[in-house]
Amino acid sequence: PADVIRRLLAEKPNVTGIAVPGMPMGSPGMEGPYRDRYDIVAFRHGGGQYVYDSR
Repeated sequence: PADVIRRLLAEKPNVTGIAVPGMPMGSPGMEGPYRDRYDIVAFRHGGGQYVYDSR
């Protein structure tokens, strides 16, 4: 989501990127009549990941 990208750019955490796994309904590009809950996952430099945000 665009607001998460803006927050990521403002906070500048030590990550290589973010992703929304699984193409859940309601995520960008997957709009529809209902919304699934989903996590936005951040990937750490050198490996590992964590939940950066949830919707």
